Amino acid sequence: MQLFVTDKGFVYVVAMRSKGDVPLALKVFAKEIGAPDAIICDAAGEHTSHEVRRFCQQMGTTLRVLEEGTPWANRAELYSRLVKEAVRKDMKDSDCPLVFWDYCAERHARINNLTARNLFQLDGRNAHFSVTGEEGDVSNLCQFEWYSWCYYREHKNPFPFAKEILGRVLGPAKGEGNEMAQWVLKANGKVVPRRTLHPLHATEIDNETEIKKRSVFDDLIKETWGSSVNPPSKPPPDDAFLEYEDDDENPRLIPEIDDHVDATGQAFYQQPLYDRLIHAELQLAQGDELRNAKVLGRTITPDGQETGSYHDNPFLNSIVYDVEFPDGEVKEGHHGCNC
Repeated sequence: MQLFVTDKGFVYVVAMRSKGDVPLALKVFAKEIGAPDAIICDAAGEHTSHEVRRFCQQMGTTLRVLEEGTPWANRAELYSRLVKEAVRKDMKDSDCPLVFWDYCAERHARINNLTARNLFQLDGRNAHFSVTGEEGDVSNLCQFEWYSWCYYREHKNPFPFAKEILGRVLGPAKGEGNEMAQWVLKANGKVVPRRTLHPLHATEIDNETEIKKRSVFDDLIKETWGSSVNPPSKPPPDDAFLEYEDDDENPRLIPEIDDHVDATGQAFYQQPLYDRLIHAELQLAQGDELRNAKVLGRTITPDGQETGSYHDNPFLNSIVYDVEFPDGEVKEGHHGCNC
């Protein structure tokens, strides 16, 4: 986590995978808040790297490095300690999995910036107004506590599946949806932005069926992400790909490539993710002459189906393709046909 603190007490948190992401965190801060007159940091190598110094020169900012062993001279140390203690308390009280600490840190940074403090430099206002000149909105912080239960709408669920799904709130989703959008933890362990959500009603809190649902939800999350005490035993890889999805579009699941061997010993793909003939240039008959033609893609029938079956061996491939000739004519054909 990289924490930036202005002279007005404005806290900006950027979650990072490693210390090498400090230049990227600095760029994110400068893009949203603006270029400061100076950046005061400790003597850590990631803060004084060539890339950081070059970016500071490009945006006209002076980089001031503190003497080693003088952490009290860095204003960010105080706010970093306050944010960390608040995060530890929330994680302990809610039994939230440790992997979601960054959402909690961003939430507390927002609370700090929108809370008026008795500081001379704030002139009776909060840090958000002093830095941005705009009145802050606390609406997205007041409705939900950290890691509180909610029901959010899943519009794409067909009948008879429920439209309202149980979830956990991880704080405001900045840059997603409208100002009231929240990060919501789903039962499968994924975090999605949702604006159509509400806290549990009193009848839902005390209902035995709802209590069982919440217990099952917590068990699923602990199995995937662990708890506030125990991290997950087998964390997912850092390069795990999450398919895009939103209220209007379902995730596009891509199957893995599995090599198989048929009775003749020829390798083929049970799930063809790509086709070697697509975009290939071939010589095909157009009328009485052979002309160069480009394979555009597989032919789709009116009912949305493909004709033929794919094989890695072109002579055994019976897929029908759309091919385009130099004069713009598009026709259907398959490998070795006369179109």
